[in-house]
Amino acid sequence: MTGRDLAEIVADIREGIVVISAQGQVVEWLAGARRMFGWTAEQVVGRDLDELLQPKDVNGNRTCIGRLAKDKELTITKGTPEREVLTLTRSGAPLWIGVTSSFQRGPGGSVSSITAVMRDIGRRRRIDLAKSEVISAVAHELRSPLTSVKGFTSTLLHRWERFDDKQKKHLLATINADADRVTRLIGELLDVSRLEAGRLPLSRHMISLEGITSRVVDRIRPRAEKHEISFEFPAAFPQVWADSDKIEQVLTNLVENAVKYTPGGLVEVTGQVQEEAVLVTVTDEGKGIVQEHKYQVFNKFFRERAQAQNPGTGLGLYISKGLVEAHGGRIWVENGSEKGAIFCFTLPLSVDGQP
Repeated sequence: MTGRDLAEIVADIREGIVVISAQGQVVEWLAGARRMFGWTAEQVVGRDLDELLQPKDVNGNRTCIGRLAKDKELTITKGTPEREVLTLTRSGAPLWIGVTSSFQRGPGGSVSSITAVMRDIGRRRRIDLAKSEVISAVAHELRSPLTSVKGFTSTLLHRWERFDDKQKKHLLATINADADRVTRLIGELLDVSRLEAGRLPLSRHMISLEGITSRVVDRIRPRAEKHEISFEFPAAFPQVWADSDKIEQVLTNLVENAVKYTPGGLVEVTGQVQEEAVLVTVTDEGKGIVQEHKYQVFNKFFRERAQAQNPGTGLGLYISKGLVEAHGGRIWVENGSEKGAIFCFTLPLSVDGQP
C-alpha cells in the first residue's frame, strides 16, 4: 500500500482523529475532524484542544480530551474506554461525541502524544433522551391513577360504614376508571413492543366502522363538556375486513386527541367510500399542526401538540399508524382550510369477506 493510498483511506474515515501533544496542543487534525467540527487543520494545529472544543461531561462539568487530568501522572498503559462528551463546533453548535484515547510514550515512559478518536453520537444521545423522557412520562402516567386507586381503596377499607351507597358507588367508579387508565397504558407499551417486533396479532372479521365510531363517541362525549362531537357516514357504508378492537383503538386515539388538544368546538368523524378503500377523517377546530411536523407527529414519543397541562407518552399516534398499516391502510394529517387539524386514515375495501 502506497502512502497516497493510506492518505486516501484516512481521509475517508468518518471519525475525527486528532493527535495531541503531551501538553494538550493539536499536532494533527485529520479530515474526519474537519468535517465533524468545521475547522481546517491550519486553523487548529498548535491550539489547545480543550480550549478549542470546550468539552463537558454528561453532568455538564468541564472535562478534558487532550489530557486525562492536570498535574497527575497518567497511569493508563494503552488507552481509555469510550467517554461521552459534549463539545462545541466552529459554528458554536453543540455536538455530542464519543471519545477514545490512546497514549504514545517516550523512552522514559512519559506520555509523548495522545491520539483521540471521536465519533458523532448525537443520534444515540437523542434516542437515550427520548427513552428517558418516555420513562418519566410513563412513570407520571402510572403514578397518578395508582395514587388515586390506593387512596380511594384505603378510604373505603377504613371508613366503609361512614359512606352511603351513592358515595361508595362514586368511589368505586373512580377506582375502576383509574384502573382502566393503567390497563390502557400497559396495553400501549405492549403494542409498541409488538409493532417493533413485527408480531402484532390481528383478529379480523367484517366490521362496521359506523358502529365502532358510535361507541367511541358515546364513551368520550360525557368527558368532553366544551366540545360537540358528531359523526356522519353515508347510507349503506360498506363493512371492512379488520380487527374491531384495533380499529376502535385508532379511532379512540384520534378523537381523544382532538378533544385533548383543542380548547373546544366541533370534533367530527366522517366516512367516505373511495374506489378501493374507505376513508375516515377526524376533524377538530384547534390550531392545527405546524407544517414541518406533519410527518413527525406519528413518530414514537413525538408530542408537538401537547402542552404541559396535557401530559402523555407520545405513543398514541405512533401506535395508530402501526395498527392502520398492519391492516394495509395508511394514516396522515392535514390542516383545515380555515383552522384545525384533519387526521385521516384508509382501510382497504373487502371482497366477499376477504382483504
